[in-house]
Amino acid sequence: MPASKRRSLLVTVFGVIGTIWFALHAAEYLFERIDWLAGTLALPAPLGLPELFDSMPQWASVALTVTIWLGLLGAFLLLLGDRASVLVLSLTVIAALVTLVWGVLAFTQGFGHVGTVEPLFFAGAQAAMTIGLWLYARTAKRYDTL
Repeated sequence: MPASKRRSLLVTVFGVIGTIWFALHAAEYLFERIDWLAGTLALPAPLGLPELFDSMPQWASVALTVTIWLGLLGAFLLLLGDRASVLVLSLTVIAALVTLVWGVLAFTQGFGHVGTVEPLFFAGAQAAMTIGLWLYARTAKRYDTL
């Protein structure tokens, strides 16, 4: 009889943290892109990305969009204990690194602050969270706790 697969508590912890992280950014994204939603309910002062999206070139905006939505999917799959989260988070890492390249370029061109957001810090935080989730999911899959 095969041994039952054991689910690590850390899979749940990382899944919850990642899902909350990317859900918050997905909500910010929706508030920025859907006019009637932004007019209905205002986000608190430190949240909201209107100036950031306005200042981004198209390629960086696409990379950030992919990072947010694939990150949400990958974190949710991790929360569910699905091994496909590793693949989804791998693609998210690539998009997050492209976003980080934009953050570095914005910093070197003198854009230290865009509205209430620092592009380099924002892109770096997205990349760090994504890489951390991906590394954990990959390790959990390798040790069969995912």
